[in-house]
Amino acid sequence: MSAAQTNDAETQEKRKPGESWKAGEVQSLPKNRLPVVFLALTLSVFLAAMDQTIVATALPIIVGKLGGGKEYSWVGSAYLLAAAALSPLYGKLSDIFGRKPLLYSCIVVFLIGSALCGAAQSMTMLVIFRAVQGVGGGGIMQLVNITISDIVSLEDRGKFIGLLASIVGPLLGGALAQHVSWRWIFWINLPTGGVAGLLLFFFLNLNPRPLKSFADHNAEFDYIGLVAVVVGVVCVLLGFNFSETSWSSPQTIALLVVGFVLLFAFGIWECYTTKSPIVPPRLFKTRTTSIILVTTLMHALAFFSGAYYLPLYFQVLGASATGAGVRMLPYSLGGAVVSALSGQLVARIKEYRPIIWFAWPVMTLGYGLMIMLDDHSSAAKQAIFPLVAALGTGCLFQTPLIGLQAAMPLKDMATSTSAYVFIRTLGGTIAIAMGQVVITSTLRRRIAHIPDLGRAIDTSAATLSQNVVSLKSIADATTRNLLIHAYARSISTIWIVIVPITGAGAIMVLFIRRYSLTRRVVRTGEEEKEKDLEKGSPQTEGATNGDEAGDELDEEISSKGKTKTESKA
Repeated sequence: MSAAQTNDAETQEKRKPGESWKAGEVQSLPKNRLPVVFLALTLSVFLAAMDQTIVATALPIIVGKLGGGKEYSWVGSAYLLAAAALSPLYGKLSDIFGRKPLLYSCIVVFLIGSALCGAAQSMTMLVIFRAVQGVGGGGIMQLVNITISDIVSLEDRGKFIGLLASIVGPLLGGALAQHVSWRWIFWINLPTGGVAGLLLFFFLNLNPRPLKSFADHNAEFDYIGLVAVVVGVVCVLLGFNFSETSWSSPQTIALLVVGFVLLFAFGIWECYTTKSPIVPPRLFKTRTTSIILVTTLMHALAFFSGAYYLPLYFQVLGASATGAGVRMLPYSLGGAVVSALSGQLVARIKEYRPIIWFAWPVMTLGYGLMIMLDDHSSAAKQAIFPLVAALGTGCLFQTPLIGLQAAMPLKDMATSTSAYVFIRTLGGTIAIAMGQVVITSTLRRRIAHIPDLGRAIDTSAATLSQNVVSLKSIADATTRNLLIHAYARSISTIWIVIVPITGAGAIMVLFIRRYSLTRRVVRTGEEEKEKDLEKGSPQTEGATNGDEAGDELDEEISSKGKTKTESKA
């Protein structure tokens, strides 16, 4: 290879990370009792993920007990907002201080927040304590995914990651709120979280990390970027939540403008800072990683809209909190089962693209069918339409993360995982606020057209959620049926907004390229023995132009095992 060709190859490697580097990487896996460790990690992420959705079926009961209906969506948004705002920080801190201390700290914060939520005496207190819970829960979601990446090889990772908490979240929340006390939907976390923390403390082994002084960490830490992204995210999310009152209010406009300006400035700063960036720009320098991260936001908008507003739809139809959780099983259980199966399939076929390509059209079809749901829909439609949507959403909980990790070098594993979870949590927060805006505005228009009712019903955001509980008690059957129909069709409007988003995602994912899931592995504690899995598998597929010249280098590496470029390194 000539000097010019060598320089070109090196330039391509820097410009498109994740394509030419894989053959030179060896992942060192620490020795662990995986069944025990995975049980503890599953319990941890189970609690954090469950608390994203557990309040959905219990919210009408909570509002009835504490009042403060105007904070209806804030009970869900506060958790996700706090988790999203700090998400870019967890991966960076775990690289600096280690995974285990940060994971333990997040579990403790989450349990403290859970105890406080259960003791809340007003909706305002509950919203504040939910934010505390979100700080810990967001860190758990991040660090469990990062930790699994540290102890399990990439090609086997699909067997170990999945979002199982969504099975029981809505059902458990409704059952506890209706038959025990809504406070126990938070207090139930305490014993389970304690067991998970103890198991991790005694059984989790991770590779030692290079020691650095605090001065070195302080010198390379991007404080300006951290402040910009946290304040920017908080302003944007607050703007979306305040938009429930009015999109044109000065408060909403100011928050959104300041938030987006700060996020834009953050992006520029990260491109040019000499510090270690919070979100490395190289995450967006390949087509595949960019598409995965953008469509992750779209998936979160769809999934969380269903997780929060399908229970409301069932309660509008007269279901109890427990009944709404039961009716959610096709959506929650279906999605969880498909998530687990898709992970196993990725591990078996060593490919993630077919699953992603299947999921997006099916998800779009499912939400399209859900547009037709109203108060006259049969029980079969109420079960089948959400199930179709769940078949798509379930495939996309973790499969794109495997693709993202396959496309990035090991040194960026924590950062790329943090970016993925951050964007997903951000999408969930936007989805909850957006859904409340859609329901409120649509319901006001529909009620205004009901004779002799428009002036008699308070359609403010503070009372719309409380009215759901009292719909069944309206004496006049005609009025009751008209209101139920107005509520049901208003909720269906959310799916009209979601379908174009998922349709765009279905087109975008067609351009994702294939990256090999194979990496050479050394298992710590054994003799220095490398397990080179599936030698000769191509690193990427689908290169069609000069912009993807790095693909050819990857194929050469995988077929020959060694190149001149590698030898030089």
